[in-house]
Amino acid sequence: MADPTLSEEVTSDEDLMSGMIPVGVGAGSVVRIPIPGTNGLAVALDTRDPRFRGQSTSTLFFQDVTGKRVLRLDYGPNPRSGTIDYHWNQRGTHDSFRISDHAPAGRGGAALYQGARAYRYAGRVFLIAGIAIDAWSIVVADRPIRRTVQVVSGWTGAWLGCRGVGQLGAAAGTFVEPGLGTGVGALGGCIVGGIGGYALGEAVSGEVYDWAADTFFTPLPETSLPAAAGGAQP
Repeated sequence: MADPTLSEEVTSDEDLMSGMIPVGVGAGSVVRIPIPGTNGLAVALDTRDPRFRGQSTSTLFFQDVTGKRVLRLDYGPNPRSGTIDYHWNQRGTHDSFRISDHAPAGRGGAALYQGARAYRYAGRVFLIAGIAIDAWSIVVADRPIRRTVQVVSGWTGAWLGCRGVGQLGAAAGTFVEPGLGTGVGALGGCIVGGIGGYALGEAVSGEVYDWAADTFFTPLPETSLPAAAGGAQP
């Protein structure tokens, strides 16, 4: 009788689906991305000010940890222009971006406003998809502990990569055009860094796990300690 295993294709852990792309793409929807040279401001898609959570009409925030010092991209009545438009609202951030309160954001601001709003929700959907994919990859893995280590390392790498490359993008974008450039550079850099960080964390942790699993340490032979000078002999 033929061996049934010969007709089945064996799938190794390396062939499993990975949450790298959805996690890397979605990380920026929840990670605060530091903005260098702004004394604690970071890019986020939600306000950190508890007074306005769930009520703000803004979609992009450059804010401190309290949300009190902030530059935010808003849409609504603008007392400066006398119309309803896309504009910047700022409090305590003029020295960092040179953008005054209620300054119109123009067409670029309109595109960034809509893009940030879409990304806030789509990015979280990507994260949920990444969780589902990675959880399933652990369930079906030949070595679930190894796969778990890879997943945890991948998510950690995605978070660190998003923050690290994102803040480089924020700095470069601010140099080109404070405000619009800051937001585009931060979010774009975060996505690139999130994907790269996940891939690096996943690959390195897998190699380290394999090295540790295949390494055998030979215990050193026991040696007797010499008797202390002048001490009693056994």
